[in-house]
Amino acid sequence: MPKLTSQQVKDLANNFLVLAQSIGDFRERNWNNLSKLDNQRLGNLQWSVLNSVEDILAFSTIIIMDDIQGSLTKIKKVTSEIKTTVKTLKDIQKGISIAAAAVTLGAAIISRNPQAIVDAIKGLVKAVTDGGEA
Repeated sequence: MPKLTSQQVKDLANNFLVLAQSIGDFRERNWNNLSKLDNQRLGNLQWSVLNSVEDILAFSTIIIMDDIQGSLTKIKKVTSEIKTTVKTLKDIQKGISIAAAAVTLGAAIISRNPQAIVDAIKGLVKAVTDGGEA
């Protein structure tokens, strides 16, 4: 399995920054509709995604993935979809599911477990497309 190049790591980290910003934007737009618990949960999930960025950058020299380009392309695509989707998303539970799936993907990447990464990408796509639990 090949290691990610420095550019691929940078792109991956940037995608996670977009995910974190999208979660924050969703939280801000729905502030008055969120329960205290959901607000706190989204805030915690946003911080977890941001921490994934730090971990991805810190472990960049040892992150190894099967089908690097395919996985990165899928992550970039779903990140773009999330950025668009959360601008109009009103379903609080779907927003939380998307945020949780993003955290799961970050953890899978840091674990360097190829199957976990594939499964987490699928979970994130599922959360975006139908709001199901990742």
